[in-house]
Amino acid sequence: MVWEVMIYELGSNSQRWCVGLLIGEVKDKVVYSKNMIMLGKAKDLEFDPAEMKVTHLIVEFEKEVAKDLLGKMIVIRHADGKVPTDLIESIEDAIVLKQPKNELKGSIESL
Repeated sequence: MVWEVMIYELGSNSQRWCVGLLIGEVKDKVVYSKNMIMLGKAKDLEFDPAEMKVTHLIVEFEKEVAKDLLGKMIVIRHADGKVPTDLIESIEDAIVLKQPKNELKGSIESL
């Protein structure tokens, strides 16, 4: 089943909607920090049915990134985490977050 969702980007002066974005179009996109460090790949979206909105991007973080951002001591290859959608700056060919890697710790929840 494919869900159609609306993802929004909050800019400094405007709000931009990506109308008609499908979960299948987000899955496996590379996720970068603001300073263009590759963090991992998008795996899913978390949807809050009560609020009727997407709340988190589920990311499969690379091994070293997972250690840094999630505080995981033992990571075989990857670790999953939840990135709040308000940290997303853009979704195009890749997903870019609003903060550099060193400022993301504490904002991302481990799964």
